[in-house]
Amino acid sequence: MASEIGWIDTTGNAFVSILLAEGQTMEFLIDTGFNGELMLPFGVAENLNLPITGEENYVVVGGETLTSPTSIAQISWLGTIRAAEVILSSGPDQLIGTELLRGTLLKIDYINHLVEIEKP
Repeated sequence: MASEIGWIDTTGNAFVSILLAEGQTMEFLIDTGFNGELMLPFGVAENLNLPITGEENYVVVGGETLTSPTSIAQISWLGTIRAAEVILSSGPDQLIGTELLRGTLLKIDYINHLVEIEKP
C-alpha cells in the first residue's frame, strides 16, 4: 500500500514532505479547510520555474473571495508521479488541500506526533 509519512510540530500542525519533479523536497502543511491541491508562495513558484497556467477563485476564512494565478507541478505522491494544480499566493504558506487528499486515508496521531496518508 502506497503512503506518505509526515509529522506534527510542537504547535500541533500536521506536515508532509513532497518531492517535486524539479528535484526539490518541500514541507507542506495539511490544511483541511483548503479545498485545492497545493498552495505555494509566488517566490517559491518562481524559483521552481513553474509557469502560470490560469486563475482560480477561492474563498478564504471570513468569506472573502480572492483570485490567484495557478500553475501545474509534477509531484511524487503515493508512489506515482502526477500533476498537481498549484494556487500561487502572496502569503508564506505551503499547503496541501483536500483535493490532493481525496481518495486517501489521512491518519493524524497526536500521541506519537505522526501523520500518515495512504491510498487504500
